[in-house]
Amino acid sequence: MRLTDAQIRCLLALLSLTRLGEEIASKDVSKVLGVSRPSVHRMLENLGKDGLTEKKPYGAVKLTEEGLHLAEELEARRDRLLLLFARHFGLSMDQSALAATLLLSGLEAESLALLERAARKA
Repeated sequence: MRLTDAQIRCLLALLSLTRLGEEIASKDVSKVLGVSRPSVHRMLENLGKDGLTEKKPYGAVKLTEEGLHLAEELEARRDRLLLLFARHFGLSMDQSALAATLLLSGLEAESLALLERAARKA
């Protein structure tokens, strides 16, 4: 499944909010991502169609088991790439996180695997 940068960021935001242990509302996701509630609503609908999120009563949203697994995988991949960019290219942590997230959405799996191998060796 190919995800956009916005969808990846949304999944990562949902993962972070899930770890706080409270019900997640679209307004919370909107605040974390710094985007409008209608944008978040559309993202959540699309992620729901892909079976990654589900709506709960009263508008709360949660990651499905598949969505949770994918978000954790994306987080781990992002963090490995983030460290590579910060340690070896001198990027700030914010810039490293941005670059890593963009690469997750833009590169083919094979190219990402090459970068991750480089990150492990570093």
